[in-house]
Amino acid sequence: MWVGVGGCSLAIFTDKNKLDLKLKDEECERLSKVRDQLGQELEELTASLFEEAHKMVREANIKQSTAEKQLKEALNKIDVLQAEVSALKTLVLSTSPTSPCHDLPGGSKAPFKKGHGRNKSTSSAMLGSGQDLSATQPIVRDCRELDSLLFSEFKLWKEEPSLERNSSFLERVYSEDIYPCLTFSKSELGSAILEAVERNTLSVEPVGFQTLPVVKASAVECGGPKKCALSGQTKTCKHRIKFGDSSNYYYVSPFCRYRITSVCNFFTYIRYIHQGLVKLQDAEQMFWEVMQLRKEMSFAKLGYYKEEL
Repeated sequence: MWVGVGGCSLAIFTDKNKLDLKLKDEECERLSKVRDQLGQELEELTASLFEEAHKMVREANIKQSTAEKQLKEALNKIDVLQAEVSALKTLVLSTSPTSPCHDLPGGSKAPFKKGHGRNKSTSSAMLGSGQDLSATQPIVRDCRELDSLLFSEFKLWKEEPSLERNSSFLERVYSEDIYPCLTFSKSELGSAILEAVERNTLSVEPVGFQTLPVVKASAVECGGPKKCALSGQTKTCKHRIKFGDSSNYYYVSPFCRYRITSVCNFFTYIRYIHQGLVKLQDAEQMFWEVMQLRKEMSFAKLGYYKEEL
């Protein structure tokens, strides 16, 4: 009897253990499925976040690139407009009628020169009458006369305009105006400026000009607000220059800037002629416009300049 009862108890205990194991297995399986589902959701969420972050970065880069491109185009337009305004101003000033200086009306004679003898009675009469001696001074006005050699060189160049230096017209301008105007203490920098002007890749901007917030770590500013990079002298520099897309900036004084811009104005005008954009002027009008621009370069190389207040 005892053995039979014990065997029945052992069978009941074994069935209960199997049931408990089965429930635990089902619970483990359920928890495993929950874990897998949470893991999959977390993975999908992470992928979605990374994709969204990459999308935001990509959109920001596109916007920044577009803004930089628009800024560059706007700066180029400003430079072109400033050059055109300057060219138009000089054109208006240089289109007055050409006429030689005539003798003063009334057959007036040249005034006496110091050291010449004069009649005492005449002198006494003049002093006694209280006449202003300045009234005897000649009236002076600006005149101009077309130089046949310079004009022939210009007309020869204009028949087949080119920006190369092999023409007698440009050879003369380079030797007499451009080279002296762009000769600075820092000769290598001056040569680089001339090359950039010829390629139309030189940028001149105010020192206070602020670009986009993104600053390149490699940017180097040569000179400083109180030191000119071209002359090496301590001068207040209100502008800086750079070459093309380079991140290097060079501070320039007002005098050096005027020498650079006077050369830029000349190249802008002859570039317009080369491109066929100057159509409302004949050869003589173009010639006098070129002479006006050469006059500005001559003044600049001699130390005269205009400063923006």
